Amino acid sequence: MGKYAIKLLLILLVTSCASKKAIEPESIVSNIPEDWSIITPVTINISDIWWNEFQDEKLNQFLNQFLEQNINLEQAMLNTRVAKQVSVISTSNVFPSIAISASGSESEQNTAGFPSIFSSFFGNQDDEITTFTQENYNLSLSTQWEIDLWGKMRQGRLAGKQQYLSAKYNYTYYQFSLTSEATKLYFSIIEAKQLTENAEQKYNNAKIIFDLYTSRYDKGVISLKALQQSEMILNLAKSDLENKKSIATSLVRQGKVLIKEYPNLTLDTGKDFPQSLPNIPQVLPADIVKRRPDLIASQYNLLASKALNKQAMRSLYPSFSLVGSTGASSNVQDLLNDDFSVWSNGVNLFAPIFNAGKLIANKKIAKTNQEIAMLDFVNNLLTAYKEVESGLEFDQSAQLSLNLLKSNIALSESMYNTTFDEFTRGVASIEEVINANNALFDNKNMLASAERIRIEQRINLILSLGGGFNYKR
Repeated sequence: MGKYAIKLLLILLVTSCASKKAIEPESIVSNIPEDWSIITPVTINISDIWWNEFQDEKLNQFLNQFLEQNINLEQAMLNTRVAKQVSVISTSNVFPSIAISASGSESEQNTAGFPSIFSSFFGNQDDEITTFTQENYNLSLSTQWEIDLWGKMRQGRLAGKQQYLSAKYNYTYYQFSLTSEATKLYFSIIEAKQLTENAEQKYNNAKIIFDLYTSRYDKGVISLKALQQSEMILNLAKSDLENKKSIATSLVRQGKVLIKEYPNLTLDTGKDFPQSLPNIPQVLPADIVKRRPDLIASQYNLLASKALNKQAMRSLYPSFSLVGSTGASSNVQDLLNDDFSVWSNGVNLFAPIFNAGKLIANKKIAKTNQEIAMLDFVNNLLTAYKEVESGLEFDQSAQLSLNLLKSNIALSESMYNTTFDEFTRGVASIEEVINANNALFDNKNMLASAERIRIEQRINLILSLGGGFNYKR
């Protein structure tokens, strides 16, 4: 890790311009493989709307509603708009500021020195008091422009733009990530429904066994203990069924919240898992991760912190400002008369001499923030490679587990049917048929979970690769 961080640091120190794509990974970490080989169908072109590859219209409808209605996405979009306006503010500092002001006032003064309404209290007559009225109007236009002699304003403008781009790509990745989680939830609902259906079938089988034992008990063929044992199994199956129903309802409720349709608990989903998954090329270039929006955002954040560090350094230098104003102050009838107008212009010089170390502290903070941003970028890049390689391994193991479970389903169904047939003929015991029944539905439940896990692993892999892509070697 330390060796990788040093290499990244050397690259970042000589990289000063923003790029839409992240820094080339192969120029940073030398032992990253040039490509990853995987055993999956070869499909070079994958749609940017990657979930279309599942070929599930109900999933498409759910995600379309999610992208339009989800509150978290709306909040993230608003934060991006705020970042854009902050960038506008930082840009405005480069240009001169111009302001216009106007005012009007009317004053009254008399020889008594107090309002005439109180004159009777002091023995004065109104005709003995002389009153003066004066009107005054002001109109002025002023401007101020700090000359960016050291590039301080330009660095602030650059930082503002890069911070906005960082927020923009962070939003893109956030949208991608939330959409992935919504897709996983959709398939978790399918899994929950299948588990509920399996629990119902298991309960029905337990009910058949209980009814058969009840008939045999009534005929005096079996003991009360055997009947009670079958009743306990029936009750456990009923409890498991109710639990599975509650889990499925909870997941549906969560999905309806995502699309702002709660408390409506009607969510139409597919009955079975899709057979079509987003395909991955057989050979992936290792530098595909430079397309990840979160890595691009991390790079822009790093470049913004570098610009802010330069700005903090240049805040220590003297600043020069051009100032000027023009206007008039007079009675209303003379306000636009040139004889009553005044103007001024000049240059202001401001040089910090003593501020109790505030500027030095700001410079140190900016430098530390740049170092933190660099380490964040290093960590995010290495994490991205880890996620890709882990995703490839998990994707293959999930497919292998799925194939093995499908074989087990066929075997367990055959075993259950044979055992139940022997049970009805009195050859097999209740323990044998119960064990066969449990094994069958345990395998069915594991198959449903394996189907979901396989899809989730493929979604995680798509996420780690930055989504859909078109890549030609």
